[in-house]
Amino acid sequence: MQSILAMLLTTALAAPTTGAVAPPADLKDAEAVLAYIRAHPDDVALVTRGLSHNARRLTPVASTIKITHLAAYSDAVRKGKVRPGERVPVALWNAYHLPGTDGGAHEAALKRLKPGASVTLDQVVSAMIEESDNAAADLLRDRLGPGALRGIARTRVGTVNGEMLRAFGGCRLSADACLKRYVKAGKQVRITLPPFARQADWAETVTRVEPGVLRGVLAGLRKDRTASRHLEWPMRRPGADPGKLLIGTKGGSLPGVISEAMYTVRPGEKPRETVLALRRLPEATWFSGMRSYAHQQFIVRMETDPAFFAKVRAALK
Repeated sequence: MQSILAMLLTTALAAPTTGAVAPPADLKDAEAVLAYIRAHPDDVALVTRGLSHNARRLTPVASTIKITHLAAYSDAVRKGKVRPGERVPVALWNAYHLPGTDGGAHEAALKRLKPGASVTLDQVVSAMIEESDNAAADLLRDRLGPGALRGIARTRVGTVNGEMLRAFGGCRLSADACLKRYVKAGKQVRITLPPFARQADWAETVTRVEPGVLRGVLAGLRKDRTASRHLEWPMRRPGADPGKLLIGTKGGSLPGVISEAMYTVRPGEKPRETVLALRRLPEATWFSGMRSYAHQQFIVRMETDPAFFAKVRAALK
């Protein structure tokens, strides 16, 4: 999931606190997200300092769940169980890839990294966070063991591509077995995805976690050198100024679901960590949010504009 955070870094602090509110069906900006939240509170989870809405309800969060993979990786590095410089064959990484299902994330990661025959494990992790490569997440999950993620997320964290193979690829085994068989075969297969409505129903059943738990994970990652280096990748983009506003983030999307886990740090203020998850979004609304990344604008504005935060809190009372 790509982002427009570089633009946000130069505009968030100057965002107006008033103005016309877009219809809730169109997530074109932060005010539109607020309008949608006000109209659909049961389909929203929002957890931040001073606000806890549906924090303990198991919620689909799509690729935002990958911060639990990152936490497990950071913990393994700290304990000496894995080395960031460990070499990973690109052929193995490619074997985990399911073409046409990740919005081009895997190809974008390969283009950025320009690998030879292998990459480092840390580069795989960077692809998981920066481009949101599902193959990278599944490879890392296998390397660390599913139990490492369960202990962090407090629930089972499944394989992304294994779930897709089971739901849409004709595999009748468990998701883990589907992925294992796929990787062993070493031949990429392009599956045919069904219409939006069926994908949205499936998205409600996978990668579910308590948003409050996820915020706790995020708060820990902010303090971890290995993890924060990956989450703060937007700060390496043109226009970013960590001296004014430091951002660490990981977002996710599946049909009908848009989510984000983000922390911000401003000079002289306490850090803020926020988890936002929107679910059961109608198709047109979801597509508008995917084009605008208004949910990211919403979080940055909420974390930097006290008046806007007050409006959000009032909307969820």
